[in-house]
Amino acid sequence: MNPVPNSLNFPAASQKVSPWAAAGFERVQEEFQKLHETGEELGSALCVYLHGKPVVNLWGGFATPEQKSPWQKDTMVSTFSACKAMTALCLLQLIDRGEATLDDPVVAHWPEFASVDSDAKSQVTLRHLLNHSAGLPVARTNRAGDVYNWHRMIRALEQAPLLWPAGSRTAYHAVTFGHLVGEVVRRISGQMPSEYFERNIAGPLNLDYTLRMIEVNAGRTAVCDGYDWKVRLRCGLFTHVLPRFGDWRTKYFKPCGSDYHPSSLRWQSAEAPAISGFGTAEALARVYSCLAADGALNGNRILSEQMVRQIAGVRPEQVEEHGTGNRARIGLGMFFNLAPIADLGPNPNSFGHCGMGGTTSFADPDHGIGFGYVCNHLYQPSKNSGSIIGDRAARLARTLYECLAES
Repeated sequence: MNPVPNSLNFPAASQKVSPWAAAGFERVQEEFQKLHETGEELGSALCVYLHGKPVVNLWGGFATPEQKSPWQKDTMVSTFSACKAMTALCLLQLIDRGEATLDDPVVAHWPEFASVDSDAKSQVTLRHLLNHSAGLPVARTNRAGDVYNWHRMIRALEQAPLLWPAGSRTAYHAVTFGHLVGEVVRRISGQMPSEYFERNIAGPLNLDYTLRMIEVNAGRTAVCDGYDWKVRLRCGLFTHVLPRFGDWRTKYFKPCGSDYHPSSLRWQSAEAPAISGFGTAEALARVYSCLAADGALNGNRILSEQMVRQIAGVRPEQVEEHGTGNRARIGLGMFFNLAPIADLGPNPNSFGHCGMGGTTSFADPDHGIGFGYVCNHLYQPSKNSGSIIGDRAARLARTLYECLAES
């Protein structure tokens, strides 16, 4: 591998390792640099593994909106919903180990889940939780701030009736997914999802990734932009006002609050593994490189080949995702390639998860690719664009595949 020189404007003293791209992938670095030169980024990182080995590891820009702290190789950042896939891996590993099956009723492991609406909720399976068809994309029993309090959120989910019968409709469980899947992980393993993930996924794969903010990492965690009074006002409206009107979709953010942002103290002190993951682009690339192979990386296995075949090989058809109104292809805790919800390069067989603001991570088993992109300038959807996360990662992925085709 022949790294190209680092041309991003970092102080030399701050560089212990330079961003690089292997021979044949220099154009990916050029595209990455262009994003910074045109002002489309504040700070970001991109890492790509090919057949278990890194071929691109880039970072640049600044870790804070004040543009005083350069982004470093080990800079972590909020990955928003990309952590849903990490939470799903915890449950999939427990299933793989024989602790449960995909078609187990949730109540077999969490009896209180059916405290109300028991006949309907007793039909919800672990598979329904993973593929967003459980019927609880929102809980009418939630109060503002529940997302930051594990026991209050769990209690609200136990007391909430289903919106529709399990399996009858697909709707993105944007806020509830982490607690639904995470509580099953806790009931089976006796560990909180973040603890289970650290011991059984992150540790073996050497992932610089956590399902909640850890204080020791605070000094190297990038600050996402946009946390101002306008955002707090908008979040307050979504939490306190909109849930009183309209249909169930207006209740998506009911358990949140005006401080629903990764720069807030409550977000950083909570475990809400639908949203609260922090990590590096390299960590995402490593875990998806593992999934693009047979469940092992550098000799460290987290899933059996049989389970990886279930994740990667059972390729779902398009369904209407009723939360956003888009079409989607949803597998076991992960989305298969279909823009705008999952814009994961040119291969329809790629699967992974994106996060609000732009985070994009996926596995391409056909080409042996693990892809991870993170950023702290949060893309804001607009009426003029059909994209939910912007096109920065998509442009980088397109250039990557062009390089692969040329080689």
